[in-house]
Amino acid sequence: MIGRILRMVALGLFAAASAAAEDPVSAFHAWAAEQGAGQAAIAILRDAELVTADNADSPLDLASNSKAITALCILSLVEEGTLAWDLSLSAALGEPAPDATLAELVTHSAGIAPDGTQWRMGFWLNETEPRHAHVTRIVLDRRTQRGTRGVFLYNNENYALLGRIVEIATGEPYETACRRRVLDPAGVAGALSSRFAAFAAWGGWRMTMADHARLVDHWFGRGGRVGADTLALPHAPMAGGAAYGLGMIHVRDADGMRLSHAGAIFIPLGPRTGSYVTVMRDGTVVAVAYDVAVTRPERFRALDRALAEALSRDRSDRP
Repeated sequence: MIGRILRMVALGLFAAASAAAEDPVSAFHAWAAEQGAGQAAIAILRDAELVTADNADSPLDLASNSKAITALCILSLVEEGTLAWDLSLSAALGEPAPDATLAELVTHSAGIAPDGTQWRMGFWLNETEPRHAHVTRIVLDRRTQRGTRGVFLYNNENYALLGRIVEIATGEPYETACRRRVLDPAGVAGALSSRFAAFAAWGGWRMTMADHARLVDHWFGRGGRVGADTLALPHAPMAGGAAYGLGMIHVRDADGMRLSHAGAIFIPLGPRTGSYVTVMRDGTVVAVAYDVAVTRPERFRALDRALAEALSRDRSDRP
């Protein structure tokens, strides 16, 4: 009860600070300070142009926002004809595997569970090679999967499996294959993190927030391959009317479609980091990163509100 009261007080203080903020950068930094961040970065893209940025040229870890890169890499391989959304996991790996398709893996609806990466990630810090093959073996050796096929259940293992499938299908290292298919077409740079490379497909990428905003705008913006019709590609229903598709959460309401996704890495007695990206209903892309692990949905909703209000004021103040 006391913890809940303290969280409400903290959100109230942030609301007051963000209400006083005159611009999106100040609104974001007020939010980041409330989360306990010591380092934070933000980039805002509108109509494919970087309009606001702070510390946006320093490469930072994307954590689970790396999943979108993996999903887009799979999309590219599907469109090349190398893979198919209805391809079975067994056929993709070339060995017996749980009944699931690539579409189910990319939308976290394959029934794969529990998430064996969670307690192991602390032991894999600072490794230079992805652990895709290792996690694949963990999944295949599990006697019983505890998820329900067709029901959304977020699990890093789904994307570790996709990372392994990329390696098998292309005969290339995961990073090479996905950079060429996802980052290069968007004209951005990025690499696997020196700390989190083992988490590659599910949480290992690192790039500047300016490039992360450009990457998301290229693929998920209004004119992007995914953004032009997000629900035409694999997606799975979530609670509250949202849907999960290709590494992003989709929310449609009377005002339009909004996309977002958060990443957080929390290693006990080790590194903590996080990132968040959203494509707002008007197509504006906001990419942020910080040196804390933020996971509570209400905190991101508070950030969304503060940014929307600040951006609205920013537009109205322009001649």
